[in-house]
Amino acid sequence: MAYSIRVCRLFGIDVKVHVSLALIIAILSYVFYVNKPPFGFSDLSDPLRAFLSIFMSVLIFVAVLIHELSHSLVARRLGARVKEIILFIFGGVANIENIPKEPKKEFAIAIAGPLASLILSITLLIPNRLTFLFGYFNLILAFFNLIPAFPMDGGRILRSLLVKKYGYIRATRISANVGKFLAILMGIFGLFYSIWLTLIALFIYIGASEEEKAVTFESVLSKYKVGDVMTPNPMFVSPDDTVGDVLRLMLRHKHLGYPVVKDGKVVGVVTLKDIMNSEEFEKVENVMSRDVVAVNPDDSLIKALRIMSERRIGRLPVLKDGKLVGIISRSDIIKLAEILEVFEEIKKPE
Repeated sequence: MAYSIRVCRLFGIDVKVHVSLALIIAILSYVFYVNKPPFGFSDLSDPLRAFLSIFMSVLIFVAVLIHELSHSLVARRLGARVKEIILFIFGGVANIENIPKEPKKEFAIAIAGPLASLILSITLLIPNRLTFLFGYFNLILAFFNLIPAFPMDGGRILRSLLVKKYGYIRATRISANVGKFLAILMGIFGLFYSIWLTLIALFIYIGASEEEKAVTFESVLSKYKVGDVMTPNPMFVSPDDTVGDVLRLMLRHKHLGYPVVKDGKVVGVVTLKDIMNSEEFEKVENVMSRDVVAVNPDDSLIKALRIMSERRIGRLPVLKDGKLVGIISRSDIIKLAEILEVFEEIKKPE
């Protein structure tokens, strides 16, 4: 997520905060500042009143962090890779890759967060104002996340319960549609009672749609490998070519990056960004990136797309036995997915 800053690392997992977190902490601090006990500190005098209002707002996101960390630790134990946790205006999200599709494992990962929040709430709902508020929020967090709608935990729990009967893709669609329906009801209700509820409903609707789209996208591409889609025998440049040579190649063929090949092996990649501030007669070997990220023809398209997303690059060289055999771009994969989705729609019985 753009505009996120890393603040710490817990159990080997990066914890980041998005800039939008500052806005919601300011809003929550104001709410605690003006509300009466037990849901605020208006009976106290400053500076204690202001301090406790801000402190409680930060504690809320500590609860969210614990919730997401519970998901992450269980997911990692079950073989998934946890890239990071990001705290933002609507709460938090654990960036978990390769989530197991087995129902029991998905259920365990999804239920871990609400269980952690529920345990905290039961432990801390005692007659002390700070701990009561912290426990109360954890109780809300636990039950809110059990709403059967993506991207909430409840949507994943519902899917894990439906997979055995309907299969992964159809279970995802059913869960996503349930989430969209609930989001529409929540949005209508929010129009009359709370604009904040409407914004959350929009977040849920988009989350449900994106989950359905992602699973469908992965499904239609799952049978294809990089070798099926790549452009074979791609153009490349030599380390001894000049920046001017590369620029003329870009103008002629409209590609913004090329592998750099020497003695039959890829030694680098040169892109428009690399040559932007270079002299025309500068050699490619002096400006190219030597950090070559490549894929194999037998790799899955999903793997290639994931690498491009993580590295924020548009194309990858395809190597076999260390030699350049092709190139694959993000647009190649997306176009294939669009064609296959249309084909699937045509095949559906009326």
